[in-house]
Amino acid sequence: MIKAAFSLLLGLSVACDAAAAPVTPEPAAATVAAEPIYGVWMRGGHQQKLEFFDCDGKLCARGVFPPPPPGQQPMLILRHAARTEPNRWKGDLYNPENGKIYIGIITLESPTQLTLTGCLIAFLCQSESWSKVSAEPAPSQKTPTPRRRINNP
Repeated sequence: MIKAAFSLLLGLSVACDAAAAPVTPEPAAATVAAEPIYGVWMRGGHQQKLEFFDCDGKLCARGVFPPPPPGQQPMLILRHAARTEPNRWKGDLYNPENGKIYIGIITLESPTQLTLTGCLIAFLCQSESWSKVSAEPAPSQKTPTPRRRINNP
């Protein structure tokens, strides 16, 4: 029964519902570069993606894949997590499948790996690994130079 509850919790379905709070905070450009946890992360073995960002000096995460229905904001999954020690945060972890909030602990293992732990109570926890999604290379802004034909008489 506990495992089933955590499977729902860590499934982090991002299907939006009417009770979900819209996400309005945006990461500050200067802050994003300073914190390696900021960015998009993918759950191991799944397609789900979360974007971790600064929200009023705390750590937040919103579901970005699969995308929300048109006209709806991505769902806020991690809310106002405070840093408890270097590379570790603790905050409210929202489960959109059952509407419940759990204790969320985020541990940055390396610049490309983090562990997301959801707990019902302090000793009933389950963890999953997430990998950082590398940024897509921006398309070149340079216009290609057309090739010239050289006519030799």
